[in-house]
Amino acid sequence: MGLRESKKAATRLALATAVLRHAAVGGLESVSIDTVAAEVGVSSRTFHNYFAAKEDALIYFVGVVLGRMADFIEGRPSDESLWDAVEYALIEIACDTDAVPDQFITLIRLLETEPTLVARKDHSDLVEVQKKRFTDVITARGDTTALGLYERLVFSSALCTLRVALEMWAEGLAPHDDLRRFLGEAFLMTKSGFAGSPPRADQS
Repeated sequence: MGLRESKKAATRLALATAVLRHAAVGGLESVSIDTVAAEVGVSSRTFHNYFAAKEDALIYFVGVVLGRMADFIEGRPSDESLWDAVEYALIEIACDTDAVPDQFITLIRLLETEPTLVARKDHSDLVEVQKKRFTDVITARGDTTALGLYERLVFSSALCTLRVALEMWAEGLAPHDDLRRFLGEAFLMTKSGFAGSPPRADQS
């Protein structure tokens, strides 16, 4: 990627991140494109050169997250379980120095409840490309050529675990101030199942 393309990619991501940040505060309907553009240092017209609407900015962010997940999972040992690989990817993304728990929670909620966002997600070429790559990376670790019940359960359970843990973290209900450790404890509980007693935090 050349310098010009790199700058455009950085601006696109900055705009998408700003939309998500403002949506985390007052909801998607409260987000002002003028405010977002000014915050990033561009005009509203430039915003619309990148995105037709603020929903499209969030869809772009979804594509970026899926791409990063695929990168992390692809880099894990081939003999590692899918659960452990997905857990690693989600924790690395959530604990990124630029990540804010409230924003991830907002993104997950909006994808589940905002009709216009759901519609755009289902018709986004970018998301389709990243979903295909994500699917290819996951299925390459097993014997299937599509996401089966096991793969879907792993991903859905891991995402739910991340959401619940981040909600507790954002509400100040975590028992300590180490986010990476807290997320690891949450994933351990889900991985261990709920039939018995909760595992100790120092168990692996």
